[in-house]
Amino acid sequence: MRLTIISLIPLALAANPARAETTSVYTDATKCRVEDTNWDHFFRECKGPNGRMVTLFYLEGIARIIVDKDEDSPSAEAAINVGGNGKVFGDKIEWRLRDGKPCAVITRVSTDKGSRLIVTSLDKPARPLGQERTNEGARRAAEIVCNNEAGTNSGAVTSAAIPGLNGPAAEAIRAQIKKEDLSDPEVHVFYGDLTGNGTKDAISFVYSPIEGGNGISLSVWVWYDRNGVYQLARNANTDDIVGQDPRDVKFAPAHISVTTTVLKPGDPRCCPTGTKTFTIVDR
Repeated sequence: MRLTIISLIPLALAANPARAETTSVYTDATKCRVEDTNWDHFFRECKGPNGRMVTLFYLEGIARIIVDKDEDSPSAEAAINVGGNGKVFGDKIEWRLRDGKPCAVITRVSTDKGSRLIVTSLDKPARPLGQERTNEGARRAAEIVCNNEAGTNSGAVTSAAIPGLNGPAAEAIRAQIKKEDLSDPEVHVFYGDLTGNGTKDAISFVYSPIEGGNGISLSVWVWYDRNGVYQLARNANTDDIVGQDPRDVKFAPAHISVTTTVLKPGDPRCCPTGTKTFTIVDR
């Protein structure tokens, strides 16, 4: 999952081509065709623009998003742990379109981390792009693959997207992921001033499945902004930070604080409910 965006700004053009636009179309998930309805399993077949379809699948605490009935795609194989006592899926489906062509779909799911917007690509094969808290975050995640789609149509060389990877440190983070041979990563990136000199430093949280196991590894990297070139300043370890869903990140000279969701006593390993704030010292 990689992304390279090359921007060319001509000094003068006889005629400016129309810029590709990303728009949204909404469909009603409550009107999808429902099959196999039961308390512990069901699926809904939901039609979208241009003949595209997503199947919202639920079985015994696991949700899946299946695009165009392709049950072997990465998105179909990506298990979403469901939590809460309410309904599994939201009432609306948001389809993101690039120049009228569907490129991503956003669905709300009640996960074990709370209500999340699940972003899925509509390329072939369809891929999970991340779980976001806000509409803005979900659309940013979708924009990665939608921009890729536009680049592919124009002949530009592109690479697949890494969920959550964004901003000026993206290529440095991508290179570190490749160096450490992390598979199927999901990234959370935050930017701020770590030096007090107005820099745009970064911290990245990279979650990756542990090969041969059922756990997830966490790599936390702190980056210095050196005039727009990102240098790895620190590789934090589990003594510094653990947990899921990093948020409320605050930068200050020489340290960064971050809140994550962690296991409380009695929590099953799948479903942490506690919160903890960590401080990572730049040393």
